[in-house]
Amino acid sequence: MLATDSTQSNLDQKPPNQWLIFLTTQHAQFDSNNQIKTFGEAELERFLIKNGPVLTSLSHQGLIKVSGSDAMIFLQGQLSTNIEHINESTAQLSSYCDPKGQVLAVFLIFKYNGSFYLSFNQTLKESVFKRLSMFIMRSDVQLSDVSNEFIHIGFAGEFADLEVQRRFNTKIKNEYETGFIETEGMKDVCVIKVPGPYHKYDLFGPVDQVEKVWNALKNNAEVTNTYDWSLLNIAAGIPEINTQTSAQFLAQFLNLDKLNAIDFKKGCFPGQEMIARVHYRGKVTKRMFRIRCEALQELKPGKILFLIDNEGKSHKLTIILTNPGIHEGTLCLAVGTLKSLSTIEGSLMTESGHPAFIEPLPYSVIDDE
Repeated sequence: MLATDSTQSNLDQKPPNQWLIFLTTQHAQFDSNNQIKTFGEAELERFLIKNGPVLTSLSHQGLIKVSGSDAMIFLQGQLSTNIEHINESTAQLSSYCDPKGQVLAVFLIFKYNGSFYLSFNQTLKESVFKRLSMFIMRSDVQLSDVSNEFIHIGFAGEFADLEVQRRFNTKIKNEYETGFIETEGMKDVCVIKVPGPYHKYDLFGPVDQVEKVWNALKNNAEVTNTYDWSLLNIAAGIPEINTQTSAQFLAQFLNLDKLNAIDFKKGCFPGQEMIARVHYRGKVTKRMFRIRCEALQELKPGKILFLIDNEGKSHKLTIILTNPGIHEGTLCLAVGTLKSLSTIEGSLMTESGHPAFIEPLPYSVIDDE
């Protein structure tokens, strides 16, 4: 059964005025995509990402609530992970694929007050909502776009775990562990520890309570823009799919098997046959790499980056996520051919002749290591 008019109308809600007004009081400056481009100190914001603690708003991201008595069974048949393992203390990274095994979207999934929530790139909100709605059929499942009413912020830093514990009496130590703030006036705020170079958290909750959380964290943290926040995901090797890269890559090409975002033992889901075939036959021909270019590059997701090795051979990579580096140059996650790129020693060169390097990820992209 397709989404009802009342459900579909949720997609047309305006930005959360209360939250935007609050961010404006924090000196946030927005771009045409409703993302924060700076809080007024752009160079400092990027530099502070390295150690933190840093705080940002992520409320521009898409957030879909999946509720109803059949919500778990419905998602189990649609996504690449075992949804039965998600509860109010455990979240997951998962993917939504087409029948060819190509990734349509990458989700952070968590459970809150009995319903499931899917957080993902905002450019895919309409297409994901529409596609999920098509498969509800006669199930007791309701989809709602709650990105404007359930505020999403990020907090990270070398001692961010101690800050969360000290300020909110909430101890969340393991990746994808989920909990709730224990401090009075903030108890409806959900906290999820997510992968990052240090301690990194996603927090979700009602706007009035998130404002209090923001002010508490800001006592010992600096604010940063939503673009430089992506440097943390690049360091962690976490892909983000948008309209330019959706349905372009097999799940393993984005290293989702290395990130435990695929369960090869669960039941059927779209693309399972192709994904399983590649897995069991050991024929992952492409992988996502972390690349550092010493010069600033005009790169965007979906665009092609050519790198040249010491023997003059050109290697083609497709950009997944990119951002200027902390001090100089450009950092990115990009998909390229595993066989040729995994054996390169030394530096590469961009087409303009500037050095580029393949940097190590927190996990191995080679299956036999």
